[in-house]
Amino acid sequence: MNRRYSNYLLHAKIDAMGRYLNLDKYIDGEKNSLKDISSYFKINKWAYKHFHSQDGFMHFRISPTGVFSDEDVYFQPDVVSDFINDGDSVLELGFGNGANLLYLARCHPQASFTGVDLQRLEAKNVPTNVATIQADYSSLSQIADNSVDVAYAFETIVHNTDKEKIYREVCRVLKPGGVMIVYDYALCAPFDTFDEHTRKAIALISKGGAAAMIESTEELNSHYIASGLNIERIRDYSVEVMPDLKRLERKGAKIMERPWLARLMFALLPDQFVTNIILGYLGYDSCKAGVITYKEWVLRK
Repeated sequence: MNRRYSNYLLHAKIDAMGRYLNLDKYIDGEKNSLKDISSYFKINKWAYKHFHSQDGFMHFRISPTGVFSDEDVYFQPDVVSDFINDGDSVLELGFGNGANLLYLARCHPQASFTGVDLQRLEAKNVPTNVATIQADYSSLSQIADNSVDVAYAFETIVHNTDKEKIYREVCRVLKPGGVMIVYDYALCAPFDTFDEHTRKAIALISKGGAAAMIESTEELNSHYIASGLNIERIRDYSVEVMPDLKRLERKGAKIMERPWLARLMFALLPDQFVTNIILGYLGYDSCKAGVITYKEWVLRK
């Protein structure tokens, strides 16, 4: 499937949904305040467990073979693991259900781990080398300057509007030579350069996930540099997340391509639940059309 056809499908989906849903309702207004983000994850806790991982992982799977596998959920934490040494202090921003934090802590019992999230860690049998802070990670006031060896964030900073504020804090707490690993979404070009249909798709994907409007790779790179971090490497994993995106697109299509069912669900269920269905329905074509990419950044202080 080429980009032109995927772009056509994306436009067709927006037109079709617009005939039976008020799409502007799910775009207008602020959707990513701290309260909104916290509420989004509480409401979608069941959906993440059912559609992403029974073990609590919340990020997309990177499938190097091109074939979806549950084991692919370990790709991102395994990359982080390669940077961790015995005695290191490791920081996770937005630990969610704690799956990455606990997995890495058990892999590295001689390192110490701190997770920061708006929610409490509810997991049982937490390793003794794990501590958590329930807070907004845009302010890491409880963490000392130059005290962290490795920091990481998976698909979480996209929720925040002031990314430079976050990365200035990351730069402050990292030791000289410390590393920050980020996996997140980016646009292939600035938002304003896309046509009206595509901008609506981007807005629905962004707001449907309680995120700020997704920014371009160039814009994100500028935030890293302005915060005092050096970009050591960037890798594009858009192709490798396609199997997971396609899986979610098929699930979304079962609802969104039955207008009567979509209208019923959108009338009865919370907006922050049903808009996540739109996100899954549009994500594959947005990535296939070259609108949204999925990238890894390795940043160094």
